[in-house]
Amino acid sequence: MIAELNSVALDFTARTAVGGTDLSYFIIKQLPILLPDRFRQEDATDRKASGFVIPRVVELTYTAWDLEPFARDCGYNGPPFIWDEERRFLIRCELDAAFFHLYLGTPEEWQEQGSPELLQYFSTPRDAVDYIMETFPIVKRKDEQAHGRYRTKDTILEIYDEMAEVIRQNAAAVAAGRQPSARYQSRLDPLPGPPMDAEGNFIPMAQWDRANWPPHIHLPREKAITRPEEVPLEEFAAMAYPTTETDKAICAAALATVEQCPGLSSTDHLDTLLLATHPDWCKTFLNQVDQTAFSAIVNSAPSALFVDKAQSIRWKECRDYLEQLQAISVRHGDKSQAIGLGAGFASAKSDLPGGVDDVVGYAIKAMKRIAELRKDLSTVPQDQLKIIQVFEEQHRLYQLAA
Repeated sequence: MIAELNSVALDFTARTAVGGTDLSYFIIKQLPILLPDRFRQEDATDRKASGFVIPRVVELTYTAWDLEPFARDCGYNGPPFIWDEERRFLIRCELDAAFFHLYLGTPEEWQEQGSPELLQYFSTPRDAVDYIMETFPIVKRKDEQAHGRYRTKDTILEIYDEMAEVIRQNAAAVAAGRQPSARYQSRLDPLPGPPMDAEGNFIPMAQWDRANWPPHIHLPREKAITRPEEVPLEEFAAMAYPTTETDKAICAAALATVEQCPGLSSTDHLDTLLLATHPDWCKTFLNQVDQTAFSAIVNSAPSALFVDKAQSIRWKECRDYLEQLQAISVRHGDKSQAIGLGAGFASAKSDLPGGVDDVVGYAIKAMKRIAELRKDLSTVPQDQLKIIQVFEEQHRLYQLAA
C-alpha cells in the first residue's frame, strides 16, 4: 500500500478528492485502492505483483537503521540501503509503470470495459498514461530544467511499453497452449531490493558473499548502537498550530477575510491572505488613492501580520485550525471549497489579535482586481504578472483551482 499511495496513478485520482496537502481518513476511504488479492495474482513483471513491489519498496524506504522494524516486517533482516538518486528514480519509475498496468489493464480489457466517452479520448491505456503524466506540470518543468526533457514521463512510458510487451508475449504463449515465460528485465544492476533466489525469496544475509557485497546495501553494523530514548508525544505539544504571534495574526486576518467576504472560494481566501501579509504586493493592485490610505493603515497594523517573501504563511494549517474551532466552515465537496462563518466565529475572534480588519479590506480589493486581470494576462504589466505567477504556484502547492 505504501507503493500504491505514492504512485502517480493514485496521485492523479486522489486530486479529485483532496483539497489541500494532507489526506484525511474519510478521503483515503474514497480512493481506488487495489484489493490485496490483486497483488497475489501472477503478473508480467514477476510471478506475483507483490514479488515485484515489495523489494522495491524495501529499498526505497529502508535507508537508515531507524526503519529496521519496517524492513523486518517485509521479510528482510539485513542492513539499510545506500541512498542513490539514480537508482531511486528508476525504481520509482518501475513502480509507477507497474501500477499503471495494474490499474488500467491490457488494451483488450480497455476496449472491452471502457465507456464510449473514455475510448473517444483515450483509445488505449497507454494514451491515458501519456495524458496523466502531462497533468504534473511541476515535475515536467523541473525535469526540463535539469535534463532538457520530461525525463520522468519518458522513462515511465518506456518501462510501461517494455512491460506491455512482456504481457503480450505471455498472453500469446497461453493462447498457444505454452507456459508463459517472458519476464520484465529491470534496468538496474543489481536488481532492486535485497538479493533474492530464483523463487523470489530474500536470501538470508548470512549467506551473502562478504567479498562481493551488494554495492547498493550498507555493510552490517559491527556492534549494537544504543537507540535514543523515545520522547513522549505530549512533549511535542509546542509544535501545535498556532505557535507564534505571526501565526495568530494570520489566523485573525484569515477570519476577518471570511467575515468581510463570506462564501468566497478557498483560492480567493488564499490570495487575500497573501496580499494582507505582503503589503508591497497588495499596493501593486490598488489605485493611487487606495495606496496612500493603505500605507497609513499598514503603519498602524500589528507588525506580526507581515512576513517576508520567503516565509510561508501556512495557509492550510491556518484554515484547518479555524475549521477545527468551528470558526469557519469549508465546503470540501465543492470544487471552489467555499468558506463561510462557523458557529464558533465570535469565540475564536475574541482570542485572536485585533487591528487587522482594515488591512484585510484593502487586500480583498486587491484580490478582486487580480481576479479581473486573470481574464486576460496578456495585457498585465510585468510587476503585477510576477506576483500573480507566485500566487499560481501557491494554488498548485495547495492543489486549488483558480
